[in-house]
Amino acid sequence: MRALLLFSCIFISVFGISDYIVSANQPKGSFPHLYEKCVGSCHAATALRGDWQRQMLQIHNDLGFKQVRFHGLFVDDMSVVLPGDNGTLFFSWFNIDEIFDFLLGIGMRPFVEIGFMPELMASGNQTWSHFRANVTPPKDYTVWFQFIAEFFRHLISRYGAQEILQWNFEVWNEPNCCPRDFWTGGQQEYFRLYEVTARAAKSVHPKIRIGGPVTAMSAWVPEFLRYCQEHNVPYDFVSTHEYPTDPPGPESRTFFSDVLKRTRALVPAGVPLYYTEMDDGYNDATPYAAAFAIFQAYMARDSVDFLSWWPFSDIFEEAGLRPDPYNLEWMPVAGLNNINGIPKASYRALQLMRWAGSTLVDTTPGFLDHPTVGVFGVTGNHTSIFVVNWNVKSSKAIQTETVRVTVQDVPAATTRAIIYRIDESHTASTPLWIKMGKPMYLTPSQVAQLKQASELIPESWPLEHIGDHTVRFVVTIPPNCLYNVVIV
Repeated sequence: MRALLLFSCIFISVFGISDYIVSANQPKGSFPHLYEKCVGSCHAATALRGDWQRQMLQIHNDLGFKQVRFHGLFVDDMSVVLPGDNGTLFFSWFNIDEIFDFLLGIGMRPFVEIGFMPELMASGNQTWSHFRANVTPPKDYTVWFQFIAEFFRHLISRYGAQEILQWNFEVWNEPNCCPRDFWTGGQQEYFRLYEVTARAAKSVHPKIRIGGPVTAMSAWVPEFLRYCQEHNVPYDFVSTHEYPTDPPGPESRTFFSDVLKRTRALVPAGVPLYYTEMDDGYNDATPYAAAFAIFQAYMARDSVDFLSWWPFSDIFEEAGLRPDPYNLEWMPVAGLNNINGIPKASYRALQLMRWAGSTLVDTTPGFLDHPTVGVFGVTGNHTSIFVVNWNVKSSKAIQTETVRVTVQDVPAATTRAIIYRIDESHTASTPLWIKMGKPMYLTPSQVAQLKQASELIPESWPLEHIGDHTVRFVVTIPPNCLYNVVIV
């Protein structure tokens, strides 16, 4: 085999063809569907919209998401904390119940982000985003403790302890970010907020699952763990965020996954590590995001318990809700769906992963042996081979590549393959929208056309039989694109 690999390397350099061997009957580990466990959304109030709910049902059915996380559960547009009699506070859980009822009704659960600060409980008036989320600490931690305890008592009363103990609750969002965009109190004040919140939750039920520090750029993890240890503060998981464009920027193809591995090494064994926000960092609708998603799913499979794409839809109001179908020039959003519910390339990549099995099989050469091409095989009900040609956008070192894959140990009756292509000509609605003249407000007919253009279309693909149980195929894949070949 070593001689074969050496010959393959020579073959790559001389003839421009990359050779790979997939052994369909030789498992080498698991391929966890990291994206299916959770997905992000804009702030909580958008979940009361009919179009948000229609898109969530669609994306749950297509991609299998089990949880959704959003900001601003306690922001004033949710009407949670209202003036009561004689200077008291009145807690209204009605809108929260409406959202949680809907999610449970379609077979999902919320991944609950506890925040931001209700105005009547806030120590200051600094806000963030179009929906004016107050980002200051509570003015009275005793009142905050009572509020959080009442929140959990209400959840258990409505949904039962058995259900609530399966939910995850994290405290705040990116308290280290931007600077002071999401939190004005600094690190030690955040740790105090986390401690009071966690103790309030555990006072209602000791098995409620809560964690933090929910930071940007994988920050504060060792400090958070040290604080919890020194002060005997409970935590059930560690959650944080990472984008490949965060400083110092996407230095290499492995920059993102390297950060995840370093963070995993900080977290005690047996404690789940959740990345509750991530995406490709460029917020575009191109095949680049699809190739990135598959690349990172492979690279992160042993480091984290899940990756939550941010967000699931361009129904997104942090800077005000724009009507542009693809927002190419003004604050583009990395939604898997656009504002009209039209799937983007990243959506289709996650759909291909859902269709694939969960057992990795032996593939040589290694996934990173080529400068831009990565190939891996997955088995389940069929053998699925992913071919990714991807590099970070800051690198010019990428070109169209020809890849030849030999698949061993297939059934003798194997006769054909199908391919799903995600590139500028396949599974691509944006080029059609541009051809339409970039209309701002789509008609129902245009939405239908664009949805059709976004579909994954199975195409028959030629197989060369080179033995009773061995087949071979060749693909030529453009830069920053994704192909999936299924052996039938």
